[in-house]
Amino acid sequence: MANTKALSDGDKLIPACEIYVVYKNKEVLVFKRSPSYKVFPGYFIAPGGHINEDEDPMTAVIRECKEESGITLSPEQVKLKAVSFHHHLDRKEVWCEYLFRADVDEKQEIKSNTEGEACWVDIDTLLTAENVFPPSKHYFKHILSNSSGIKFSSSSWKDLELVEEVTDLYQNVS
Repeated sequence: MANTKALSDGDKLIPACEIYVVYKNKEVLVFKRSPSYKVFPGYFIAPGGHINEDEDPMTAVIRECKEESGITLSPEQVKLKAVSFHHHLDRKEVWCEYLFRADVDEKQEIKSNTEGEACWVDIDTLLTAENVFPPSKHYFKHILSNSSGIKFSSSSWKDLELVEEVTDLYQNVS
């Protein structure tokens, strides 16, 4: 591995988070991006976004879920399910994603905003949908089937297409 470099060497490191809010193991809260979005218009992605400098990943994902969907979650509901690095070679960015799952027994009222529409989608439908944000597909099965442990992965992307999945590891946690 003589040709490898540190994530922080040269490329912009972007800490981010996503949350998959699951209702009774049947439906998942997703955010359908606005048709006017430049990249992946109309695609499904979990609520999430950038982690602010004064936040940890848990605080950020709870805030992002509230901002994008109106759903209020407590830290006790939120479980870390995956950590993934997406190296976008063409954009010289490395997204460090913290991915969470929260299970809810009742649906709260959801809201939408100018960035897109929050909605509940059947899990089986989402697993086979074509209009899903491509990096998200790499951890869908682990998160949506509520597999045990935490998935760790690293991948390289160019022109929004997967170039290489560098690592794909699981760590069981009690």
